[in-house]
Amino acid sequence: MKKTRAYSKLDVLLINAPSPFPGSILSHRLQGLPPLGLGYIGTWLIRNNYSAKILDFYIKEVTIIDLESLIKSDYPKIIGISTTTETYKCGLAIAKHIKLIDSDIVVFMGGCHATFEYEDALKSGFIDLVVRHEGELIVKELCDYYIKGVGSLDKIKGISYISDGVIKKNQRKEFIENLDMLPFPDRRLYDLEKYAVPASISTSRGCPGRCIFCAATALSGGRYRVRTAENVIEEFKYLKSLGNNHIQIVDDTMTADVDRLHRLLKLLKEEKLGVTWNCESRVDIMTKELLKEMIECGCTSIQFGVETGSQEMLDCLRKSITIEQIRNTFLWAKELGISTATCLMIGQPYDTIETINKSIEFALELQSYGAKVVFSVSTPFPGTFMYNNPERVGIKIMDFDTDNYNTLTPVYDTDNFSREDIQKLYYDALIKLSKGQIRPEAKEIYRRISKYLKQQVAEITN
Repeated sequence: MKKTRAYSKLDVLLINAPSPFPGSILSHRLQGLPPLGLGYIGTWLIRNNYSAKILDFYIKEVTIIDLESLIKSDYPKIIGISTTTETYKCGLAIAKHIKLIDSDIVVFMGGCHATFEYEDALKSGFIDLVVRHEGELIVKELCDYYIKGVGSLDKIKGISYISDGVIKKNQRKEFIENLDMLPFPDRRLYDLEKYAVPASISTSRGCPGRCIFCAATALSGGRYRVRTAENVIEEFKYLKSLGNNHIQIVDDTMTADVDRLHRLLKLLKEEKLGVTWNCESRVDIMTKELLKEMIECGCTSIQFGVETGSQEMLDCLRKSITIEQIRNTFLWAKELGISTATCLMIGQPYDTIETINKSIEFALELQSYGAKVVFSVSTPFPGTFMYNNPERVGIKIMDFDTDNYNTLTPVYDTDNFSREDIQKLYYDALIKLSKGQIRPEAKEIYRRISKYLKQQVAEITN
């Protein structure tokens, strides 16, 4: 057993690693929101009598100097780093810096990327353990082991580590079936004034969809679990009591359980909290009547996953939706006066010039309905069907540099296009979508496109 420092003011420091590419969609989404996953872990630790703090590198003012100061002042025993594929290398750099300051600190990594690429993380030499999938219960057990000396590493489910030079992958931890058991994230863990949207809430985990480009299903063990409507309303009340009048629901698809959605809307009407909210949804569950009811209950904007303007491509992506459903939903939204947003991808498996042109035409059509639309580059993130089965979807991954997994940079060739082709097609799509805001002959076209994209994504995700 690795011993932690005898004297320490802090048991666990939780770090949100930053993105090396601030123009990406993920980066813009995370910059404005407190990291709820770390909040859940930190709050669960506090509930179990461990001290915890969060250091969020997505806040612009936070630097490596802040990390050094915190380590030297609070002497944390354990530090956890949350990463995505895009932020993975930054997370490793932070881990290396921690070990240079104090090699006795136990450093673990978690998050979607680390869950599926745990071997690479452990081989870096800076990560002691990887926490796979959900972290609340696992990190508490790590504290029991390292701080109290209870149990043994080989008995802690859901972790990977190196023992005697061999990578060990313990049995997967059971997923939390009753999400209501978790306390609401303690907002005192965040510097809320630094966030554009300080009040955010997670009402479910996972997604019932099986899209080939999304890792949500694999990360949640193929399960879609929801909090009860009553529990969600209580957190709405809690956030309202803190002075928040708008709440962002961060679920991948908060409307998938239609019965729960109706129950939640009923409670919102009864409680009359006076708060507005926004969410992400699928178009296949939408009706004009449901959309109207959501608006009446405070919903001000919805982001829908469209991905492409080709029905053939929707089927290839396993979206299980139709162009007609998409068109109807956005038309209803325009008629009812609610804001909508969406993203379409360029360079997807099986994409052709014809399907890409259909996507551009459809994007312009959705724009005409008042939707905020942005294009991204199709990216095969670890954990997705695309990443695990490239040959089955007709792609050849050529670039494994995680910095480039930013939805702006092509990393694979397809049967129809090279990475260079996809990059040009992506730029062309942005130019057409911008309607003259980006000029094709601009000498600094990449800079202009990046600036335009940053503005568009900020509108969608704020």
